[in-house]
Amino acid sequence: MSGYEVTWAGVSSTTIPQLVCGKITRKMLGSHRGTFVDVPGRFGSWYFTEERGRRQITIECFIEAANSSFPAGRRDAVTAVADWLDTNRESTLILGDDPLVFYNAVLVDIPDVDEWREVGIFDLTFSTEPYSYGLSPTVEVFNLATGVGDTFDFDLLAPTYPVIEVKNTSGSSVAGFTFTLGGRSIEYGDTMVDDEVVTINSIGVAVLAGASDDTNLTGAYEVGDLAMTQVTGQFPILRPDINSFGIVSTAASTFEVTIRYRKRFRK
Repeated sequence: MSGYEVTWAGVSSTTIPQLVCGKITRKMLGSHRGTFVDVPGRFGSWYFTEERGRRQITIECFIEAANSSFPAGRRDAVTAVADWLDTNRESTLILGDDPLVFYNAVLVDIPDVDEWREVGIFDLTFSTEPYSYGLSPTVEVFNLATGVGDTFDFDLLAPTYPVIEVKNTSGSSVAGFTFTLGGRSIEYGDTMVDDEVVTINSIGVAVLAGASDDTNLTGAYEVGDLAMTQVTGQFPILRPDINSFGIVSTAASTFEVTIRYRKRFRK
């Protein structure tokens, strides 16, 4: 029997031949978070909103072992599913009905399996961030001169945390820089030699000197020196609509700025 492919923590459900993943139920939006505050002398109350919370995805699954292998085949398949699901941290979830996006998810309930002869039936329930993410990162490259700004529409649905690589292309050393994006400025205070790259990771909240960060945008670090002691200000955020950005450094300096990000969706 066919069903949807489900990829959890990088491993596909199709690696377990007896497993079929069927109906998928998604919350349309993340949970609504806010606070009602009573105001003396006024009817009702004021409502203060916050960012949306997590949402839930439930997948109906069943195991169908061969009649000839009952009951050992069913139990072996249940064990294989348990091994597949067994992780204690947030991982990526990709669903076969929309395979071009992924969710950062946590398996929130250990499922009970209803077992009868060669069949086992259970539900998987995941808690995810309120948005899904494009499977492939988007990369935009800009050549900036100190004090000269630029604008760009990154075609976003929601605020998104980028990874930004700043490469010194001035032909000589520069005395650090201040990069501003959408009203947020971050200052790097150390000297950059020619061709050196400083990576500003707004996902992992870190700055690396001398190396590129993880282009998969997981927030993990690759080879490079953690340079947080050289940094002041706020980590940049990409916002829907037009974003203004620019860089200020030593006179006549130039930079190649690479902005990597994953688009977020309400899928």
